[in-house]
Amino acid sequence: MTQRIAVVGAGVLGLSVARMLALRGEEVTLFDKGAPGAGTSQISFAWVNANGKSPDSYHHLNAAGIDAHKRLQRQSGASAPWLLETGTWEWVADSAIRTQLEARLAKLTALGYPWQAVTRETLLTHFPELRLDSRIQQGWFFPSECLLYPSLLIGWLQTQIRRFGGKIIAQTEIVTLSERPDGVELELANGERWQGDKVILATGRWSAELLTQLGLTLSMTDANRPNKVACSFLAYTDPLPIQINSNIISPELNVRPEGGGRLMLQALDLDEYADPARPVSTEGFIGQTFLRRLRRLFSHAESARIARIEVGQRSRPSDGLPALGYVSERQRVYLMASHSGMTLAPLLGELVAEEVITGERSAMLADFAPQRLLTPFTGKSGGFTPAYLPAAQ
Repeated sequence: MTQRIAVVGAGVLGLSVARMLALRGEEVTLFDKGAPGAGTSQISFAWVNANGKSPDSYHHLNAAGIDAHKRLQRQSGASAPWLLETGTWEWVADSAIRTQLEARLAKLTALGYPWQAVTRETLLTHFPELRLDSRIQQGWFFPSECLLYPSLLIGWLQTQIRRFGGKIIAQTEIVTLSERPDGVELELANGERWQGDKVILATGRWSAELLTQLGLTLSMTDANRPNKVACSFLAYTDPLPIQINSNIISPELNVRPEGGGRLMLQALDLDEYADPARPVSTEGFIGQTFLRRLRRLFSHAESARIARIEVGQRSRPSDGLPALGYVSERQRVYLMASHSGMTLAPLLGELVAEEVITGERSAMLADFAPQRLLTPFTGKSGGFTPAYLPAAQ
């Protein structure tokens, strides 16, 4: 029997699961308080990878996410591909960091994750404008990894949802969420109400706010405050005559192509200064630090300009792992929250849609039930243990 399902949040996770539900014949309405993809999904380094992600179950989930992206793009027939299957190049200069990298490589080998060592000459050949520190005689290449153009994926997913009969209602905030014996009800800011069978919350860093409507507290890293775990500077350059077609992880700077000769830059050590409430100037300390590092890394960057600097705010559960599963006693409200949304979106779209439609939960989601992050229910219910978690003894 067809279900009436609301998805709240039109980032890459919400769009992906809404597409799969509509594709499988469910009556889907996707709500967002802004424009689709305008939140966390649009301000992201968008590196699709499973590199250094622990525990093993999280690594395997992300590795499967890479495969799901590639499979979806092959099947999509999209006129503007969103996925760049370019791999990632990495090198280090500090001996202590190299020791950490070698430990990571050993673990990746045990997990079957592909990588290969490359020579200094290979790096200089692949990146002709590269200025490489004389200490660096070796690098590493991770061939399975990809980069994503979020806007192209967001556009394709919206078109797909509408093609399969789904509805997208943007610029409409949900003000109340309630679960009843016979269904779920949403009250919209404009006074209208939506009633149906189930609700999927894909609201990212706003998830905790909505779950208070169910009397729940969700443990999330607060991305609205200065926090280098949840916030990161992303600097965007004007077009440059630098030949880059893949992701670079270097000692001072992470660099990726952003189209038309533009580059996106990230420097994780600067993130301690990132504050969403305090925009930084391209001419100030942060902007000029990005420029100095870029000019040290590449020739042809003498006239480079930083066009803008954004603060990316991650949707990050407090323990760093995804929260995926039902959060309500009657199993009508489902939560999707993960800071690896760019990597996981197509895969989680498939797995969550399958669980919501059939009740069958994938073994890949076994370690990611959200109850570990929720305070116990209060009142008459005495707590909620979903079927896929063992009851307390």
